[in-house]
Amino acid sequence: MEKGLRELRISAGMEIDDISGKTGITRRYLTAIENGDFEALPGDIYARGYIREYAKCLSIPSAEALQEYEAYLQRKGRDEKKAAAEEVRKSSFLLKLERFFYHKQGPQAGHQGQPCQ
Repeated sequence: MEKGLRELRISAGMEIDDISGKTGITRRYLTAIENGDFEALPGDIYARGYIREYAKCLSIPSAEALQEYEAYLQRKGRDEKKAAAEEVRKSSFLLKLERFFYHKQGPQAGHQGQPCQ
């Protein structure tokens, strides 16, 4: 979408309160959508519904209005996968450290899993 929802709303001569009144979506959520602050929305189903209603109110295709949100979800998904991979790497590293610094002594010593002396 070349113009954002905010620009389209303004060019249509509408205030954010007009959109809120017609859609029943709070001003706070509409502002978050306009600013691309999708973290402020209550969840995926609501975000999609709110964006569709906003687009309908401005007479633009909902698929077009959802493009920015879809891009956000893809970025977020990549970031979450990257963070998960980092956690796996860290836990693997910590496990190796534990194996290096701690050793199992025989049952006769009674110090299984104790630090090396």
